[in-house]
Amino acid sequence: MESPRWIVSRSNHRRFCRNDGRQTSNSAKLSPMDDSDYLRLLTLQAEQANAFLSNARKWERERWVCQRLLQGLNVPHRDEDFMPAGQEPPDVLFQDASFEVFFVLDEGRRLNDEWREELQRRRSAFSLSQLVRREARPKRISAVELLQRLAPTLRKKSHNYRERGLELNELDIIAFASLKREVLDLNSHFPPPTEYLRQGWRSLSLVGPTFARVLFAHPDAPGFLRANLGRSIVFDVGISL
Repeated sequence: MESPRWIVSRSNHRRFCRNDGRQTSNSAKLSPMDDSDYLRLLTLQAEQANAFLSNARKWERERWVCQRLLQGLNVPHRDEDFMPAGQEPPDVLFQDASFEVFFVLDEGRRLNDEWREELQRRRSAFSLSQLVRREARPKRISAVELLQRLAPTLRKKSHNYRERGLELNELDIIAFASLKREVLDLNSHFPPPTEYLRQGWRSLSLVGPTFARVLFAHPDAPGFLRANLGRSIVFDVGISL
């Protein structure tokens, strides 16, 4: 059995600056943050997460998943390089790619409800100690198990799109695995995605908080997907929802 190949991808780090117009230097001495500063920062983060998960920003989320894949594949891109399709599917157009995006979540998990509750929890806290809670260690799963998590959505999409007379061989699927209770064993072997190949998609890519992989790409798929077929990339900074 061939051992998995993992490639480290270094993403650009965003630099946070002051927004009050005053200049700062690297040598400037920063004031220490107290509990109230951290609470305000954590509450702002939760507010931003809730806004990002709103229906109004659905396409922005889908574009973000596409950008995450392209970062891993080292494909240059700008925000203006992405366009919404006139009619879905696909969700996002980029060069000659027609990306259809979906999220893989833990069973019963709803991101909107989760972050809405978290925002309320942070707003009502008076100290950081009130926000501390124990989380169970995620269960390590194999690539075989992770690929199985894609099945319900891909089967449903395949059935529905065929009923609508849509051409599946024109769609480039990206699945973003945002799992809280499970984590991929990066040393496990990815099996051939036989079932998904038979469904007729042009390509299928899998993105997670710490990795990206092009599972398959047919000869007429975009060149940047075909060039990275079968390569697994590990991000230097993990990002999840």
